[in-house]
Amino acid sequence: MTAELIDAAGQLHRPCPDARIVSLVPSITECLCALGLRHQLVGRTGFCVQPRRWLREVPKLGGTKDVDVERLLAQRPTHVILNIDENRRELADELAGRVPVLVITHPRGPRDNLNLYRLLGGIFCREMAAARLASALERQLAACGEPAQWPRRRVLYLIWY
Repeated sequence: MTAELIDAAGQLHRPCPDARIVSLVPSITECLCALGLRHQLVGRTGFCVQPRRWLREVPKLGGTKDVDVERLLAQRPTHVILNIDENRRELADELAGRVPVLVITHPRGPRDNLNLYRLLGGIFCREMAAARLASALERQLAACGEPAQWPRRRVLYLIWY
């Protein structure tokens, strides 16, 4: 029995093996490549840079917050992948109805990526590759132990200016 493919917006998705994908989320662009979907990527942001050798030919469509919508639409994507924290809601609203499928993501912790892998693997018919990624992540998380056992530290984590 196949699990339902429901994204962070509650949207149910169907498998699409021949999707034309635009990823507007750097970490997800890298994940799509790990799933073997590089040749289905038809657009990305300028921040989607890994794996560098595979993305050189994939058109840049702006940044995560300032996507060139007309250039995106010119790529004729069947699926555009967005993230609640990374992309503006206005962009999702603008794309709704103009592209066949929006996939909204929102992993908030390391374990949330297990479901993200399964979602992307299911939508793009890469279930086995997604299971391998999930298994590898589960092993890494297990090696880290439970968060309650981690030593407490004070840190300053900066990602923007």
